Amino acid sequence: MYPAVVTPFVKPFLVGIVAAPVGWAVLKPLFRGVVKATVVVAMEAKKLAAEAGEEFQDVAAEVSADMAAKGRTAASLRPKA
Repeated sequence: MYPAVVTPFVKPFLVGIVAAPVGWAVLKPLFRGVVKATVVVAMEAKKLAAEAGEEFQDVAAEVSADMAAKGRTAASLRPKA
């Protein structure tokens, strides 16, 4: 009774055992490429965010210096109720 039930499962199992390493050998370079591209994109995004932050700080410093030169403070710019 067992051979009739086990036989349909043995062949696909053996094919899977043989095909898995071959499939991994084919997919591994693709997987590495996807991971590498993702890391490169993340690094570029981090660089752009840092540059944008520096630019914002520069503008904020310029505005602060202009306000100080004109004798204004943040409190003097608030609308009065």
